[in-house]
Amino acid sequence: MSYPASIKRLKGQGIIRRAAMHNLREIAAEIGAYGRIDAARISQNYTLRGPETSEAVVSCRNALLNDAGIKKLKSNAVEGLEVLFTWPLQDRECPPQYFEDCTQWAAEHFAVPVLSSVVHLDESTPHCHVLMLPIVNGRMNGSALFGTRLRLAMHLDAFYREVGAKYGIVRKPPELKLSAFARNYVIQKAQMMLNAISGLTEETVEVILAPHRRNPLRLAEHLNIALPVEVYRRQSKFVEMMTRPAPEGRMPAMCA
Repeated sequence: MSYPASIKRLKGQGIIRRAAMHNLREIAAEIGAYGRIDAARISQNYTLRGPETSEAVVSCRNALLNDAGIKKLKSNAVEGLEVLFTWPLQDRECPPQYFEDCTQWAAEHFAVPVLSSVVHLDESTPHCHVLMLPIVNGRMNGSALFGTRLRLAMHLDAFYREVGAKYGIVRKPPELKLSAFARNYVIQKAQMMLNAISGLTEETVEVILAPHRRNPLRLAEHLNIALPVEVYRRQSKFVEMMTRPAPEGRMPAMCA
């Protein structure tokens, strides 16, 4: 199963134009025998938001910056955010409403202008590129909007709750990562259990344990070794922070 949503920052002069050119299939070198794009299926792609050309997308972006009084951007500024939504259930056909719901969620959740939303059906998996201009309170603030790793996890968790759940798309729980103390605890318990088995030499025990020393979770599950209480306390706190709802914002202007 592929990931239903991923978010990235767009940096560098001209990046909005290049992203729009890719999304609107204006880069000839990407199309054909050496690319993932099936030229015969490009006509099946469609636009949900924004103009039909990259030039018009850039014009929309410039107009929005001008309206906000933003004249010049720093060379290292985040010029855009792009959310890639993918239909992850390969055993089910993608419902027509899915990418519309994804686009609407992005507009409401991030509360910044949507420059473009384009659905691609010319590759192996249906997906949608939503290109956004990160204007927050009259300033470009893409880094803060994207946030830290934890903030990114909160964005994605909100998507699963508010969109994915409607379509039976379930997020896997965060992978439990053990501290050094917990890893040593599991390895020592497993070593004691293996040493109690007659016929196993110290060398054999080490061969069994070696692949699990960095991450002994599967070993703990297989041997029914209870993890230290501190592991569950840390995991509970992490999940609580990840599932905390993002602050609500008002709907921004959008490109026609």
